Amino acid sequence: MNNDPVARRARMPPRNDTTAPKWDESRPRELPQYFKELEYLFADCGIADDTQKKEYASRYVSYDTAETWLGLPEFGNNIIIGNDAPRPYTYQEWKAA
Repeated sequence: MNNDPVARRARMPPRNDTTAPKWDESRPRELPQYFKELEYLFADCGIADDTQKKEYASRYVSYDTAETWLGLPEFGNNIIIGNDAPRPYTYQEWKAA
């Protein structure tokens, strides 16, 4: 029996799987619920890396929506320049954009 907690972690579902998170772009008010479902899956799957979170968030939406999100400066590894040291945008900052 494998007692390794990492080995027992859930995996993110494939894009069109019945358990994959879904967002109907014609219902924009439901976008926060989509992100809540993703957060639950991220925690369950042990995903903490912002880049991975952004990739998964764009995986489950339509191609057009994913293309739009990819065009946001906050989506990429763009740098914030301000009072703090330069750093990539976080998943939370991208999600808020």
